[in-house]
Amino acid sequence: MRNKFVISVLSLLFLTSCFKDKGNYDYTELAEITIENIPEVIEVLASSDHITINPKVTSSIEGEITDDNSNFEFSYKMEKSTNGYLGQTPWVDLNPAKTLNLDTLASFPANTYTGVFTVKDLRTEIETVKTFQVKVSSSTYEGWMILCNEGEEERVRMDMISVISSDRIVAAYDILSPLGLPNVHHARGIGFHPSLYASTGVQIYVMSEEGTYLLNAETFETDESWNIYYVDFIIPPTDEHIVEYVPLFNSGFVSARANFCVSMEGNAYAQIMGTSGAAFENPINTSLRGGSPEYKVAPYVGVSMARPGNSNSALFYDVDNRRFVGWRYSNTSDEANQLLASLETEEAPRFSWTTGMDLVYMESTRYSNGLVYAILQDESGKRVVYGINMSGNAFVQEAVYDNLNAPDFDKATTFAFHSQYPFMFYGVGNKVYLHNLGMNRTYEMTNIALGANEEVTMLKFNLYQYGDLTLLNNQTDEFMARQFELMVGSYDPSTGDNNGGRLGFYTVNGSSNSVEKRTEYSGFAKIVDVVYRERI
Repeated sequence: MRNKFVISVLSLLFLTSCFKDKGNYDYTELAEITIENIPEVIEVLASSDHITINPKVTSSIEGEITDDNSNFEFSYKMEKSTNGYLGQTPWVDLNPAKTLNLDTLASFPANTYTGVFTVKDLRTEIETVKTFQVKVSSSTYEGWMILCNEGEEERVRMDMISVISSDRIVAAYDILSPLGLPNVHHARGIGFHPSLYASTGVQIYVMSEEGTYLLNAETFETDESWNIYYVDFIIPPTDEHIVEYVPLFNSGFVSARANFCVSMEGNAYAQIMGTSGAAFENPINTSLRGGSPEYKVAPYVGVSMARPGNSNSALFYDVDNRRFVGWRYSNTSDEANQLLASLETEEAPRFSWTTGMDLVYMESTRYSNGLVYAILQDESGKRVVYGINMSGNAFVQEAVYDNLNAPDFDKATTFAFHSQYPFMFYGVGNKVYLHNLGMNRTYEMTNIALGANEEVTMLKFNLYQYGDLTLLNNQTDEFMARQFELMVGSYDPSTGDNNGGRLGFYTVNGSSNSVEKRTEYSGFAKIVDVVYRERI
């Protein structure tokens, strides 16, 4: 009996201590957080599509958690995946604002990435996570590469109109920033050479006044080690900047007989292709191989654009002596391949090779089986147009166009010559003109409607480098015809966001001396050059 009493008292004391102990703790129920509406895989196009996620977050106690709930914080981070595992690259914060929903440009190189969405309860510091994959596809496979200058500092920027399929053509912006292009300024042009030589392959150069860089032909990646001086020169020049790169196509197959480049400082270089270790050597604007340059040349190279390649010569302009000079291929003399020569020994039935004028512009075409047009200006400001045929191995004076009935031609800053008709287009301010060289008559293209604040920054015809060869026989007639469309690049600075550039494509009517807009894209910086990245 006494033992039962003792047990009862001890049990009462134990229960009393338990009730007292319960009062010392907060037994708040922990909420279970569920995350829905996040796909397992998100597929986007690099530098074009946005990574967009609108998750539904639910608490077992509070119900749906919205973006304005101050008790919770949200984050998205992403890193490169390798073989299904997380790689070693640092995590990228996709939404520094810590918002519930995500909407950010996929400005990442093509690859597969692992993303993590985190919901953090700020009261308990407990985090709930949801993982997903982001597959970023390349926007650089095929389409129009658009080289631009951005802002007052003219940062070099490449945008692109990417041809993903016949049904999907989209614009991508600033595609080289995440791919390693150094921070350079004052873009000058795109060098493109789609060689089928295994040793060289497709070559794409971004040229600027602060450096020229080769891009990886598939990924567009680059960096300082891809400077043209490190990949294509035997002896890298000092204090020079390549601003022009032109291939001279070989007869019979898609490769170059030679490649030429010209520096902003006025030196020209030749790279003879098809030989082991082909590279640019010393300047060729000299009379002695390896000698010091004797004059400066303009940043233009004239070649025949007829297909297949039907020329072994290239045209340059000596700006010091105001004369045309030439280059001819030699299969017997390496020394001859590294020299420019005077053209005074060539026939001159229409004009003197020493013109005494300044070269304003020069363009290679397919017209008349390889005509090079040159615009020159005398000391009074009058401009003339010369036509020099580059077919074969000769420099043939074919045409002179002076006393042009062309309003404001002396003020024009952009030019383009057609390869099917004797048409010269030129831009002045926000106007584009078509001048029929055969009729000496000019037409204002009033249906190229630019705003009062816009200016024409580029006129161009994008002749396919693979040309009329059967390598492009898988393309439609419509696609092939686009190389004869006039491309009009314009810029409106009043947009205030460095994205006021437009690129319009216009079909040219040779009978009515007119153009008609086919399509247009916008959102670019100030367009300098456009080249189609071809595929076969």
